[in-house]
Amino acid sequence: MPAVPVRQRLLRNAAAYMRQLLFWRRRRLAQAAGFEELLAPLPLPDTRSDSDSELGNTLSSISSIDIDIDTDSEAGSHSDDDEEQADALYAAEYRALREHVDFLATTRVLYPHTVAKRSQLHLVLTLFKNDDPERFRRNVRVLPETFDGLLEKIADHIVFDGGSNPQLPVDQQLAITLFRLGHFGNSASVESVAQWAGTAAGTVVNATRRVMIAFLAIHDDAIRWPDARAKEEAKQWVEDHSCAAWRDGWLMVDGTLVPLSDKPGYHGEAYFDRKSNYSLNVQLITLPNLRIVDYVIGPVGSMHDSAAFCESHLYQHHDELLLPGEWIWADSAYALTPWCIAPYKKPAALEPENRTFNYHVSAVRIRSEHAVGFIKGFQSLRGLRQQIKNRRDHLRALEWIRTCIIIHTLVQDIERGDADADWEAEMIQEVLEEDSDSEDVDGIGHQSSARETPGQKKRRKLKQALFASGVTA
Repeated sequence: MPAVPVRQRLLRNAAAYMRQLLFWRRRRLAQAAGFEELLAPLPLPDTRSDSDSELGNTLSSISSIDIDIDTDSEAGSHSDDDEEQADALYAAEYRALREHVDFLATTRVLYPHTVAKRSQLHLVLTLFKNDDPERFRRNVRVLPETFDGLLEKIADHIVFDGGSNPQLPVDQQLAITLFRLGHFGNSASVESVAQWAGTAAGTVVNATRRVMIAFLAIHDDAIRWPDARAKEEAKQWVEDHSCAAWRDGWLMVDGTLVPLSDKPGYHGEAYFDRKSNYSLNVQLITLPNLRIVDYVIGPVGSMHDSAAFCESHLYQHHDELLLPGEWIWADSAYALTPWCIAPYKKPAALEPENRTFNYHVSAVRIRSEHAVGFIKGFQSLRGLRQQIKNRRDHLRALEWIRTCIIIHTLVQDIERGDADADWEAEMIQEVLEEDSDSEDVDGIGHQSSARETPGQKKRRKLKQALFASGVTA
C-alpha cells in the first residue's frame, strides 16, 4: 500500500476530530433540551489507515491550541444556564482547529531544519591563495597563478549569466568544481563538498555543471594537434633519451581505466574490467612533455586497449597525421604495425638483445605512463562518483572525464613548463602502481625474418639502429 503524505495524514486526522467535536456539541444541546434519545451518534467512517496511527496521538490534543479546556469534564459540567458559555467554547475550539488546518494546508515544510554552515572558500581563495600556495594547491589541485589563468578562460561564458537568478561568483564556482575533480571517495560526495563550501548540495551540483559547460566549450582550442615546433621538441627529447635513429617516434599511446564507484545499472556487466572493477576505458595519445594531443573516451572497461585505440582519430587517419617513417610508441597490449611500435613479448623478450631493446623502449615510453599518472592527479578519476542508469548518465560520465582532460591541457599551457617537478612526481607515483600491468606473452614466438610482419620488420630495424648507435655499450 503506498505511503500517505504527512500533510494528508494530518489533515485527515484533523477532519476526523472536527466531526467528533460537532457530535459533542450536539450531545450537549440534546442533554440541555432533555432529548436523550437523540444522543445516538451517526456512523462515521474510519478515515485513518495503519500508516496514520503514528500521528493519532499528536492530533488528539489539538483542542489545546489557543485555549485550555478539559473535554472529559466538559460534557457533564454544562447546564441549561451555561448553554451560551458552551457555544462560546465550541466556537473558540472550532476556530483554533480551523486555524491549525489552514496552517497545515499552507505550510510547505512542517518541521523546518536549519543546518549550520561555515564556508572554507574565503580561507582558500583569499588567505591560502595569497599566503600559502601549497595549501591552496592541496585544495584545488593547481597553483594560484594557474587558477587565475583557468578563471580567465571561462569567466565570460554565458552560462555564468544568471539573469534574475543569483549565482555564486565564478571564482567560487571554479574552486568548488576543482575541489570535486581533485578528490575521490567520501570526501568527494556532494554533501561533503557542500559542507566544505558552506553551500547547499544543489548549489554544488549546479556550479560543477556550469564550469564543465564552460570548459567543454573551449575543447577544440585546448586539444589540438601539435605544431612544427612542438613536434621538433618531442623528436629532440626522444633522440636525447635513446638514439638519433629513434627520433621519428615522437608520440606515445597508453590506456588507463577509470573505476566507477557503483556498478552501472545500464549494461553493468559490460563495464566489468580485468581488474574486477566496473570502469571506463580511456586512451591517451601524448607528447613526451605529457601534453595530450588525442584521446579516446567512451569504451567500457571490458574493451581491450588495442580495440579502444582503434576509435582514435590518430588510428583512423595515421596516414595523414604521420609523415612517412614516423611512428608512435605503445606497450605490448597494442598491435604491432610499421607506425605503432611495441616492445617484445615473452618468450622473445627473454633474448638478451630483445631485453635490451625493451629496456630502451621503456625509457622512452615511460612518459606515456607519466601522462596517465599526471591526469589522474584529478583524483575523482580514481573512483568516479557517477551512477550510470541509462545512456544519458554514461555521457555525463564521459563529460566529466573530458573536462579533466581539457583542464589538464590548459594547465600545461598556462604553466608553460614551469610546473613543480616534485608535485608532478608525487601525482604520477600515486597512480603508476595502480596501472602497472602488461601483457607480455608473445604468441608468435621465434619467427624467421621471411615471415615477419611489416611491424616486426620495422621493430627489428629499430633494434639494429639502436645497437649500431653505441647507446647500449
